[in-house]
Amino acid sequence: MENNEVYEEIRQKSSQACERMNVFSKAILRTRGGRVGSGMGALLEALWGYMMNQLILEENKLDCEIAWFPDNQYNDFSCIRRDVEWNPTTRESEYFRIEVKSMNVGADESKAHFSAIKKEIEENDSLLILVWKWMKTDNTHYSPIVIDSFFDRAKGVAELRDSLHVARGGSFVSSDACPDNCSPLTCTHDGEPLNAAGKRERVTGPEMTRVSQSVSFAANFGGLVRMIKTDNENARTVLREIRKTNEVADHYISFIHKNFPDEERNQYTISELKAVSEALGIDCVGLSKAEMYKRIRSCESYQEFLKRLL
Repeated sequence: MENNEVYEEIRQKSSQACERMNVFSKAILRTRGGRVGSGMGALLEALWGYMMNQLILEENKLDCEIAWFPDNQYNDFSCIRRDVEWNPTTRESEYFRIEVKSMNVGADESKAHFSAIKKEIEENDSLLILVWKWMKTDNTHYSPIVIDSFFDRAKGVAELRDSLHVARGGSFVSSDACPDNCSPLTCTHDGEPLNAAGKRERVTGPEMTRVSQSVSFAANFGGLVRMIKTDNENARTVLREIRKTNEVADHYISFIHKNFPDEERNQYTISELKAVSEALGIDCVGLSKAEMYKRIRSCESYQEFLKRLL
């Protein structure tokens, strides 16, 4: 099968893998209480790979399997040809790679970052995000349950992230003008992100742009929620323009806004929400912005009405 065909099959099966994870969690991952900072997200990320392999083997349609990377690197998994020698360095026998992130909706801010730069991402490389929470499964026990998931090509998300990074005053290193004065032919810092203060956001950035002697990098780049925040009118315009033309970006924004409603409400002005309320037939007289948004959100396909404002 071709890479695109395998990618589409895995993408379509991802939600089924999440359903199996939830069945497993309710039966096995039962506990009293449910601590937010429990490390459970990492376990759920791993479970997705196991459940996906179950689905692939049971259907026996695809000649692939989900493999763990043996070393600590950007991607978590690779979708590779089944029972064929695999070389992670050369990508021999690979269809595409998958980076998995988990987000607990009960946490104040997700610690997960999507910080791979564009030159590290190939066409079908994917980003999988699992949104989960502790849910009561009987009178006294809780289990970690995936309530929503995102599976799409990582490159489209990276394009959205990078454009908003620049709109907020950030930049990217050019090999022709590296702060470490590298030769353009051998510079390894090309494409590395710098924040508005000119400090590096990844450990692999130029040494001259370290945050301090004790702190290597800032690590604000690519926060799964933070990266689509818009703190100025230019950033708002950029987000909306990209959403019109980039289907993956639109998918990602819709996904984050659906699961983190404060982010969506903050994206729109009161006058914009009034316009949507009127279009939906909602009486918004005397309503606060929060009340208005709550009523809008209760309507089916409300995001389509919001996007018409773009």
